[in-house]
Amino acid sequence: MPSVLNQHIEKFLIWLEFEKRYSPETLRGYQIDLKQFQSFLEDYDNACLADLNQIDRVVVRSFLGFLTGELQQQPRSVARKLAALKSLFKYLHREGIVTLNIAAYVHTPKLPGVIPSYLSEKQIVAVIEKMGESDTWLGKRDLAIVELFYSTGMRVSELSGLVTADLNVQKGTVTVLGKGSKQRVIPVGQYAWEAIANYQYAVKQKFGVRSSDEPLFLGKNGVSLGPDGIRLRVKKAIKAIAELKKMSPHVLRHTFATHLLNAGADLVALKDLLGHENLSTTQVYTHVQVDKMKKVFQQAHPRAGKK
Repeated sequence: MPSVLNQHIEKFLIWLEFEKRYSPETLRGYQIDLKQFQSFLEDYDNACLADLNQIDRVVVRSFLGFLTGELQQQPRSVARKLAALKSLFKYLHREGIVTLNIAAYVHTPKLPGVIPSYLSEKQIVAVIEKMGESDTWLGKRDLAIVELFYSTGMRVSELSGLVTADLNVQKGTVTVLGKGSKQRVIPVGQYAWEAIANYQYAVKQKFGVRSSDEPLFLGKNGVSLGPDGIRLRVKKAIKAIAELKKMSPHVLRHTFATHLLNAGADLVALKDLLGHENLSTTQVYTHVQVDKMKKVFQQAHPRAGKK
């Protein structure tokens, strides 16, 4: 028989899906993190599974200690799992299931400053040129995917959810459905448009005329290409050119943001393009501006010294 905690986790996930409109990817992450907390409690104190008010700060801190000690997880992973717990207990407190949102009193571990992985301008050009060698419809699709990622900086969930009608060729924009079901309109560059047009022509030759409400990117069987399929294609494309620790579509999102800032783009404008809720999220990219200022200083200041 499912525990009380398990039942409320399931209700919480349903609430996130239908009320908060969280993406399937985000929901999957919440489910994994919260189920891990539930498994921890089965060994730590089974009584907590039946009476959620028995879960106090000591229990939550013990869980964090278990993650960092026994499992040796990185601070970023621990912080993500704590964020999931905070969100769950905020929901439980609001619904009157627990008398106190205990997770709110547990501090998030300090995170080290991490510079996102991204490709240099030469590397992204090399990736695109390598992909352009394929003349198959699938090769044209993969090129269009990479070009669109690099041109817009959208998330993989946003790109996989695109339908043909989301493209506005006249205005040169694409409309995406971001986190929390928030729409935003992003400009698309000329090279991406050309890659998309070539891909769409190849799809028409392969599958015939398709309606505007059908998925933009297709798998080899003619149905929608999901996020996992997109990740696989992007990883293969990057791996052929560069050796990075991470080779996900997010690398192309970081590349988009880094290159824009490097060319003098405004941080607030970049925030809107990326669909960030807060400017603090976008500020992870300011390392580019700092590096650029250092170079200008070294080259221009008479007392900077030469290195």
